[in-house]
Amino acid sequence: MSTQVTWAGRPSALRVAVRVGRVLAATIFVTTALIGAVVAPWPWMLLYAPAVGALAGGTVALARSGSRQDAASRRTVVHAAVVGFLAVPFGAGLPALGGAGGVVVLFLLVVASLVAADWLAEEQPGPPVAGAAELRSVVGALPTQDLVHAWLGTEDLLRSAREHRRVAELREVLLDELARRDPAGVAEWLAAGGRSPVPHISVDRDTTGT
Repeated sequence: MSTQVTWAGRPSALRVAVRVGRVLAATIFVTTALIGAVVAPWPWMLLYAPAVGALAGGTVALARSGSRQDAASRRTVVHAAVVGFLAVPFGAGLPALGGAGGVVVLFLLVVASLVAADWLAEEQPGPPVAGAAELRSVVGALPTQDLVHAWLGTEDLLRSAREHRRVAELREVLLDELARRDPAGVAEWLAAGGRSPVPHISVDRDTTGT
């Protein structure tokens, strides 16, 4: 039986750029929308903004109607509705920014391209991910270094709503085996916040289960 377990991940540079870009883009978008809400005519905020928000949320809900209806799907619909609502005052706020309005639009377009690339990478089918039962049957024969790499390889998958439960089960198997092999290292790792096990788990005197 093969003891190779496949894990998938995206380049960390893109992941960090997307996370930082999302925060900055959201801050700039909301700030511009608040400025626009002050200068926009009242019918825009009372009539047009709710209508656009409802249209955006409804469109996303219809597009995802065939998908599994979980918390992540509902959050996506809510986010789309909020963005649609704020798009109206955002459009009104751009002229108030003068020349900076063009910079804001350019920045948001760049961030949108990064987010789209990240989303496409997540949607593309990657190598098959081992299930918890499969991993449990071979975990005792895997080198400790492979277990540590497997844990790190689940970071991206943990962000996916589709894979969250399976990755949580995989991590439970990995954590149990690492704790069996190096209980002191695991205790130190968890006490440090449980981010990366690399500085704490010893792989020099590797032991496999027997």
